[in-house]
Amino acid sequence: MTSELIVGGALANCGQDAATDEFLQLLVREIPDLAIFRFHPRRTRGVDIRAALDWQAILSTGANLLTIASVLWAAYERFVKPKLDRSDGTTRPFLFISLRRPDGTFVQFSLGNEYKNKEIFVEQFTRQVTELRAVSVAGEGPFLLSELIQNEDWVRVHVRDGKDS
Repeated sequence: MTSELIVGGALANCGQDAATDEFLQLLVREIPDLAIFRFHPRRTRGVDIRAALDWQAILSTGANLLTIASVLWAAYERFVKPKLDRSDGTTRPFLFISLRRPDGTFVQFSLGNEYKNKEIFVEQFTRQVTELRAVSVAGEGPFLLSELIQNEDWVRVHVRDGKDS
């Protein structure tokens, strides 16, 4: 049996105007097998809390990796690639994706830095994530989602209809 994976990501070096909400809506709509949570810490007076990752998700065991890789690439082309042309050269924008098992074993991808070709990315993503999922992790699966749901600093992202803003 394959294991569920914890996915984390960020629109890295994309600036304060990064369209993270729009990006997450795209993922929620296009990848229903991904339960997505955005970092939204509780406000504590005098304390500024930030996360290295903009979002986390739980990738179900039945999720189609080819579809996920294609959606991630499309999101990269829409939200990150246009910023590459406007980059000052010192900090290149990229889409960072990390997938890890509950035991800590992980793979990560940097679209725009490490990967600049869709076909290579899709092949590497599907191969590496398939290998990562292949080792069963007994008893961990259902707890991954419930841990994120119970954590007050991570808020589940739901599909918005056209009336939401």
